[in-house]
Amino acid sequence: MTLKTSTRRLIAGGLIAAALPIAAAASAQAHTTSGCTVEPLKPIYSSTNSNGVKIIDYRISVNCSAGRYAHITQERYEEDGFLNPDDHLGTTTFTARGVVTLHNKRTLVDTESGQEEVYQKIRFHVHSDNGVVSGNTGWHKSAVLSIYN
Repeated sequence: MTLKTSTRRLIAGGLIAAALPIAAAASAQAHTTSGCTVEPLKPIYSSTNSNGVKIIDYRISVNCSAGRYAHITQERYEEDGFLNPDDHLGTTTFTARGVVTLHNKRTLVDTESGQEEVYQKIRFHVHSDNGVVSGNTGWHKSAVLSIYN
């Protein structure tokens, strides 16, 4: 049986579209290595400061086995469209052990008219009490928060 070119394109497009939700979901999952699980959570609105500027909480969930701690690098971004690169807003490093949610509260940027779309990327390595150090994981992106200034 031979399929027409238009039918093959329709099937291929359907397969790609079906894979998109899986790929998007993978970016917001927890990541585990060497006894620590770390997840970049979707940023949330925290409060408004005395100058009327919104504060965003970039949260990271950490769960490390006894005797291990995670060294985490967090990069914060404001997402832009296809033709423009995302704006890098800053980098912070953390060290955490046990089960904890890290909070990094930052003022909301004003980079464009309309909503700001903010997210974070994290990577980490694990250090054990006996001195063994893992390699860095790849970068893991959180979900995006869209919020008006």
